[in-house]
Amino acid sequence: MTKQAQIDSGHVGEMLSGYIDGELTQQERQHVTLHCEQCERCRKTFEELTALRERLGNARISVIGEDKWREKMDDKVVKTSLGIGWVLVIGGLLAMGGVGLYHFVIEDSMAIWQKLIIVAIYGGLAALLFSVLRQRLIERKTDKYKDVEI
Repeated sequence: MTKQAQIDSGHVGEMLSGYIDGELTQQERQHVTLHCEQCERCRKTFEELTALRERLGNARISVIGEDKWREKMDDKVVKTSLGIGWVLVIGGLLAMGGVGLYHFVIEDSMAIWQKLIIVAIYGGLAALLFSVLRQRLIERKTDKYKDVEI
């Protein structure tokens, strides 16, 4: 329903949210103000929306302070499980890659030109990964924002 249709229907309804958010024109704001002075239903809705906005504005997302949150994330159990998880993932990927490489080299079902294309693709990806890691390691030494906490 358009704003004009709401004005014509007798109630300001959805215009109240725009009024609270400051999105209405001066004429529309005046109309809402005058209408709410006369209409109990719209005035009550306006008061409820205003109270809701105030409660949401004062709401806190977490009751745990920032320092406590950091302590929980730096817990020894968290660090240990994170380390074990990474070791398992990397170990599994290396084992899977080794088996794949073994079959790639040993199997004769694939033509040599197909093997060369696959080697070129994976070699290119490895070279890109190496260059990005090298750049990050070099940048890490001179990054002026590395100690900034968000």
